[in-house]
Amino acid sequence: PITRLYLLILVVWFFFVVVLIGFILDSEINKQRQQFQRSGDALYEQLGSKVEINEAVIEGFASLLASSPWHEWKQVRRYARRMIRRYPHIHTFEVAQRVSRDELSGFVADMRRNVEPDFRIARFDFNDRRQWMNVVRTDQYYPVVFMEPIQAHNRAILGLDLGSVEMFRYALTQSGKQDISVASPPFTLLEGHRGFLLHRAVAGKNEKRPRQYAILVIRTRALLSTMLLKQDELTARLSHAATDKELYYKPGQLAGIVEKWLFPRLQYQRQIDNPGQPFVMTLEQQLRFSDVNLVLIIAILVVAAVSFWSVLVFSRLHHRNEMARLQYENRLYNLANNDSLTGLANRNFLLERLRQVLARAKRKGTRFALVFLDMNNFKMVNDEFGHAAGDNLLRDIAGRFKTCMREEDTVCRYQGDEFVVLLEEINHRDETEQIRAKLMECLKMPFVVNGSELRVSVSIGIAVFPEDGEDIESLLHVADQKMYGEKKGNS
Repeated sequence: PITRLYLLILVVWFFFVVVLIGFILDSEINKQRQQFQRSGDALYEQLGSKVEINEAVIEGFASLLASSPWHEWKQVRRYARRMIRRYPHIHTFEVAQRVSRDELSGFVADMRRNVEPDFRIARFDFNDRRQWMNVVRTDQYYPVVFMEPIQAHNRAILGLDLGSVEMFRYALTQSGKQDISVASPPFTLLEGHRGFLLHRAVAGKNEKRPRQYAILVIRTRALLSTMLLKQDELTARLSHAATDKELYYKPGQLAGIVEKWLFPRLQYQRQIDNPGQPFVMTLEQQLRFSDVNLVLIIAILVVAAVSFWSVLVFSRLHHRNEMARLQYENRLYNLANNDSLTGLANRNFLLERLRQVLARAKRKGTRFALVFLDMNNFKMVNDEFGHAAGDNLLRDIAGRFKTCMREEDTVCRYQGDEFVVLLEEINHRDETEQIRAKLMECLKMPFVVNGSELRVSVSIGIAVFPEDGEDIESLLHVADQKMYGEKKGNS
């Protein structure tokens, strides 16, 4: 019982601690989820703001180009320099010119004369080979004719035929057809940075097709907030929705196996609502132990351990007190209902049992018998061998009665050398003679008293319900009278 009690306490305590810690973890996870959502919304707003800036800047750039004479780009350069200083994610301003095959030789001569003495049409493989290649003859060329800033390391881009690269050619033509700015898929710039080109056709007077295209070279890493770059736990990916190519990727810190099993992985994904710059921002964060209030959880575990120990101590003391109380009650019960000498039921127990059996017999209409037994000449045993030997003999006699009677029968020491047997159910009165014979048989073998064999005889009186009485007093009286009648006949 005490083991089961401690086990129950352990189960209840464990369940309580698990539920409490689970509640705290759930609360902490919800806080982190809300914080993650807020961070994602803030980064999305920042990204959307930069996309709008790109739109505004390239619109201004295209408007200046449309109003500036050919080769007169001083105002355009001032605008580009001012925008680059203000918006660091804009890497370069460029202008591409549409030139037909027939116009190519005259166009190159004009560029060498007015812009760059070494100008030539060039082609570069931005995909696998990452090297300059021979120009392929085609009907239309889209060379870069303007750059800001222009420096030694990027001067070679002047003359680069954007039309020779499929992703640039597609973006150029789409910007002219849709009259919007169109971003190319991301790629690696000549300088090694990851970026993309934003194209905007420059509207020309009385021209069905634009001859110039304003271009912004955007560094994708600078599109995202530096706040994001400092959050080591975040995995960030910026991709081009149409091609799913990565503009930017930052892996987050690795989490342990237990952390992956215990905590969720938060995800956030939104697409920029802009047809020309269809970027998708995806954020992921694997929650870790460092994201929850470990101090609070440890404090709860300490309090839980102390409370568990206190409950165990209290339960132990309570169990001891309860066992002492039960033992005391058992001693009182034994003293009230058991004979201290023989261990049999005493007179009080017999009377209580008789009331129960009588009520049941009346209810069911059954019989029961009450057998009185009195040892013949027992006083002689006390006189000859002493009272201690008499007490031992009584214990031996009680043991034989308990052995020969059924378990459901009640054997009682009534008083002195008198015993009573309550037979709770008998089928007919004739069974009483069988009972008498059985009791006499129990005493047939001699008893050993102080080393001497002694045979004991007994006088028996039997009363049967309901023939000999319908109440306890009557039955006790009849059995007692029959016993004394037999005793007189034996003397």
